[in-house]
Amino acid sequence: MAAPAHVDPPGLSVRLRPGTGDPVLVAVGDLDQDTGPILGSALERLLAAVPEPGELLLDMSGVRFCDSGGLNALLRARLRVEAAGGVLHMLAPTARMAALFSRTGVDRVLRISPAATPSRMALFRATEPAPEPEPADAQ
Repeated sequence: MAAPAHVDPPGLSVRLRPGTGDPVLVAVGDLDQDTGPILGSALERLLAAVPEPGELLLDMSGVRFCDSGGLNALLRARLRVEAAGGVLHMLAPTARMAALFSRTGVDRVLRISPAATPSRMALFRATEPAPEPEPADAQ
């Protein structure tokens, strides 16, 4: 049996998307226990370069796989950005990632936008919980 012509090595790359406005980190590959520190290191470098991070965006459209170690890396990233006074938004997760976020309840903790380049209103609609209905007066 012949070996496949091309096999992507497991791993994760995280780079800063050039441009203006809020910083956007782009993650591509597999996010797991072994590659989570790559995300953490990229985030630390960005936070060191940006004294007041404001909103930091993480483009997840290229993440093919995520396990519990990857989820932990994302939750740690959120806490680290919040500790620096910023807000972390996950952008454009694949259907597989969105399903994982939903199954694990992470979608109730992380701010997630289905769009790769969200407007402020799209972020608000995608991340804010719906208001609770007012209870009916019992009479």
